[in-house]
Amino acid sequence: MALKKLLLIFALTSSLFTGEVVMGQLEIPGPRFRHQEIEETGATRPFAQPGIFDYDAQMFAPVEFSNNKELAPNTGFFFAYERGYTSISRAGNIGTTDTTQVSLGSNWIWGNRFEGGWMSEADRGWDIVYQKAAGADFAFGTSSLIATPLLVNTDFSQLEINRVFRQALSNGDYFEPYLGLHYYSLSDNTLEDTTRTINGALSSNRFTQNATNSAPGFQCGGRYNARRGRFRYTCDIALVAAYNQQRLHTADFPTIGGAVGTSEQYFTSQSFMPAFDGQIELAYSISRDIAFRTSFQLDYIWTGVTRTNNLTTNINPNSVFGTGDDFGILETDFIAAGFTFGFEWAR
Repeated sequence: MALKKLLLIFALTSSLFTGEVVMGQLEIPGPRFRHQEIEETGATRPFAQPGIFDYDAQMFAPVEFSNNKELAPNTGFFFAYERGYTSISRAGNIGTTDTTQVSLGSNWIWGNRFEGGWMSEADRGWDIVYQKAAGADFAFGTSSLIATPLLVNTDFSQLEINRVFRQALSNGDYFEPYLGLHYYSLSDNTLEDTTRTINGALSSNRFTQNATNSAPGFQCGGRYNARRGRFRYTCDIALVAAYNQQRLHTADFPTIGGAVGTSEQYFTSQSFMPAFDGQIELAYSISRDIAFRTSFQLDYIWTGVTRTNNLTTNINPNSVFGTGDDFGILETDFIAAGFTFGFEWAR
């Protein structure tokens, strides 16, 4: 009897241990589900490309801190929006040295800047930038003949499409040379109402001007990026060679004896337009993917730009009631310098 009990206990114990072993063997992943390289034959994700599943959409994940040499720059899509405050140079007192007749210097106008693009794992990508600023100011020139001072509206915009080649440097920073297309658009519109005596009768005259510049061209440049903790410092310099199509339209609308007469002039020209485009930027990361950034920008076109003549009507050579020989298209330089502030998202 004792032997039977001993054999029963031994059988029960053996069955328990055997069950554990069997269950453990059943739960072991088979060879098809073990960790494999993506490129290995029989992998579970044979069509996936390296890095395609890296992004986890946690835009507010903490910033990654590491040695600059170990922290790789972002790849994938990126987007940035900035608000700009830009100083635009005025057309000046063309055709006269009387500085009391026109406001020299520049005026500040607001605008917007958008930037987006994509960078591959092979450090090749695309960058698209669109920026626009518009505003108005009054030129000097007040007298008893002027009913409304000369109002000048300026609209400045530019578009860039660049092919970017990123190069890693030994200190952990990186340099991005690029080649691309650059388009400039600049226009001035003026309006001034004056009164004068025509054929013995007191009459009014509305004088308008419209100058436009449409300049597509090529550019080459480079962008240097340095990261220090949460901060990123960027210096971007480019040279542009553009072909400018210039147009100028001027018109007088005098009121004589209750009737309105019209006198118009049209001018067109083409010109080579060289330009310098520079930017210094500072970005501060608030999370892994989102950063605030601010920058200083400078666009300098040193010749080939048509502007309106901002003299008052009675001494403006573009008006039929004005004086002077410098009328039509007169090429000059142009400066736009200012600040931007906004945010960026980088995958």
